[in-house]
Amino acid sequence: SDVYKRQMEDTVVLAYWHIQSFAEPLRMLLEYLHIKYEDKAFHTDEEWAADKKALNFPFPNLPYLKDGDKVLCESEAIGYYLAFKAKRIDLFGTTEDERVQATMVRGVLADFYRDIGQFVWNPNCATDQPKVFEEKFNPRLKRLNDFAAGKKHIIGDNINLVDFLLYQVLYTVRKIDAKALDAYPNLQAIAQTFENIPEIKAYHESDRFKSRPIYDDEAPFKFPAP
Repeated sequence: SDVYKRQMEDTVVLAYWHIQSFAEPLRMLLEYLHIKYEDKAFHTDEEWAADKKALNFPFPNLPYLKDGDKVLCESEAIGYYLAFKAKRIDLFGTTEDERVQATMVRGVLADFYRDIGQFVWNPNCATDQPKVFEEKFNPRLKRLNDFAAGKKHIIGDNINLVDFLLYQVLYTVRKIDAKALDAYPNLQAIAQTFENIPEIKAYHESDRFKSRPIYDDEAPFKFPAP
């Protein structure tokens, strides 16, 4: 029917592997913005290869977003697109300074996420974990904790796109070590504020969230269930 067709056209498709990882901040953003979405999950390289061929897109990569005829990849670009779609340009920052600060923090978090990936795929991750926390994770957490002092969200009073990425970094680190944030109360407070956003809380209580592994099960580090 025409109504069904219109509803389907209003639904975007977010495609990624059947794990949290890089797509999870985007899933939380979609939930927060009340944008209907289909979560297209690939379980094998063959599934992605077939889809990639049919995509007919110059930069095929995961995650990607499909909205009608429009296809986008790169997590940052997808986040921008969704904020524009929802007419929420405040999520970029409400002042010039907030926008610059958010871009800076995004770079810091990208480096942190790279460190997490290297740790998770390290065959000696169990033995190396104390050293990785001491030399990499804890210095990054301390700097972020100092930066977060007195703030409701990481940039200030207003939620920002970068908060979705920050939360996923903090969530993942806590899943590696449940006590990882014990020495960083400012980050704990920011994570709790984010978790208590009604849309995020509802998502985290749903099967949509709980059924998806945190990371690739082939990685040497074995995460607990979400």
